[in-house]
This record gives sequence, structure tokens and C-alpha cells, in this order.
Amino acid sequence: MKIIGHRGAAGLALENTLPSLELARLLGVDAIEFDVRKTADDQLVLCHDTDLSDVSESGEKVSSLTLKQLQTIILKDEQSTIPTLRAALKMTGNIPVLIEIKQTGCIEALLEVLHDFPSNPVSIVSFKLEELAHLRRLRPDLKLYGLERTKPFDIIQFARELKLDGVGLNFWLLNPLTYWLAKRQKLNVYVYTVNNRLLGRFIGLLYPDVAICTNHPEWFIKHPYLRLRSNRAWATPPNLKKPRKKQKTT
Repeated sequence: MKIIGHRGAAGLALENTLPSLELARLLGVDAIEFDVRKTADDQLVLCHDTDLSDVSESGEKVSSLTLKQLQTIILKDEQSTIPTLRAALKMTGNIPVLIEIKQTGCIEALLEVLHDFPSNPVSIVSFKLEELAHLRRLRPDLKLYGLERTKPFDIIQFARELKLDGVGLNFWLLNPLTYWLAKRQKLNVYVYTVNNRLLGRFIGLLYPDVAICTNHPEWFIKHPYLRLRSNRAWATPPNLKKPRKKQKTT
């Protein structure tokens, strides 16, 4: 069973920050998922919501600030600012990443950044299916995943028509029929957001080739702390202060 770190390691560090990505990397995840949005000056940054209220004391919208303005805001972990996509790809290096597009109009900026990281293993995922369709036309080589919360058969059909590489499903949608239909279309499958040990192990038992996206990759990776202790980078670990608000699940 492959493990995807949700927004880095969002159960251990503030989501979508460089410390969260670094911790997921050190834990030895198979892939790291994070969200991107566009600033007022067309720069891509990591943030899940339209505004910063979940990760900072500010309620400013990402799209209303320039990158320079955005990075003056200290986040709730008291050490981070909103990272750029470039900084995230530089940190993750050769670890596979799933970049979730959170808004329309990001394609041009996304392709510009990806051009500078040709060797990074990147997949693009989104609920914005029109963005995936646009990307498929522009870059047929990119790995694309359609996301769905409630209608698994619709997304599987869309993925077949657009020749996507896979689908990401709310874990409640995973059942033998959904699994069979996806595999019949030769689609990779991952489920989000699995934050229960028993559920994760149950999915791994029934569907061993389905990856799980989780805030707590340390629950599912064998001996993660041995990996951490053997990694020199862990000699100066990131500050793991958590945000005060409860993490969202998608």
C-alpha cells in the first residue's frame, strides 16, 4: 500500500508549509500532496483555502495579495510563510508529488514552473475538470488525476474519455464496484483523507494497490522514526507547532 502525505504531513505540522513537506519527506512517504493557488501577481503558492484564516491570524485572500505581500504574513506555526510552488518542488526533489489545482486560471503559471523542474516526478490532480481537460490538450505527457467527493461513476467515465492516469476518491466511495470499474479502465486510484489507523489497514487489506492520502503517514509507514533518526537532516527538525483550528479533510 502506497502512502501519500496529505498537505505534507498535516497531522504533525502546519499544512502546506515547507516544514510539513520536509517532515513527510523524512518519514519516507511514497508521494506528497499539496494545494496551489494563484496570487494577485500570478505566482503559484501553497494554500488550500481561498483565504489565510485557517493557517494564520489574517483573513486576507490569496488572490488579493502579491507574493511579496503574502510572504510578510507569519503563519500559525510562528516560523513559516506561505511557500511558492517553486520552493516546494525544490524541497521535494525526486519524491513524487501530487499538485492539486484549487482554482481555474492556473495553467499558464503552472506550466511555466514545471518547465524549470523537468526531472521532478509530478502529477496534477483537481476537482476542476475543465483545467485537467485543458492540461491534457497542452501537455499530453503529464500525469493527471480527477478528484471526486460524491459521484465515483461520473469521474471514472470522465477519466476514461479524457484518458486520465487515475482518480482520487473520497474514501467513502471506495467499494468493490467502484474499484472494479476503475481498474477496468486501467486507472490508478487513491483515496483521501484517511486519518484512522484501522480504516487505513482495512483498505490496504482489501485493495492493496490503492494508495491512501493521510495527514498521519507515520501511522502507516514501517519504522518511520528509525528513518528519521538515521537521517542527518533530522538533527535540526522543523518546529512542529500545529494550527489551532481543526484540519479539514479535503
